[in-house]
Amino acid sequence: MSADFDKSDLARLLALEYAFTTVTLLSASNFAYLANTTTSKAVAQFRQATEGAMYDGSNTPPDVRDLMREHLRRLYDHIATMAEHADLGNQGGKEV
Repeated sequence: MSADFDKSDLARLLALEYAFTTVTLLSASNFAYLANTTTSKAVAQFRQATEGAMYDGSNTPPDVRDLMREHLRRLYDHIATMAEHADLGNQGGKEV
């Protein structure tokens, strides 16, 4: 991020969020297929793993970690909604 935050910096952050949600959904869908489960369940596992890893890092100040948790919650809530839609066409790795 540049010293003088501008629209380009905001656009870069939003693009990263978009890429994160897309890649996470694709990864969870692939994982779900291989594990013979639903994408929603895979997203829940990814969410737990991500939050656990965040708490493993002791270098992050608690107030920043709390803000990170809120942002991750929002992102994973969005991914979970997308996963529910994906589950409508794919149940346990099997086409419906």
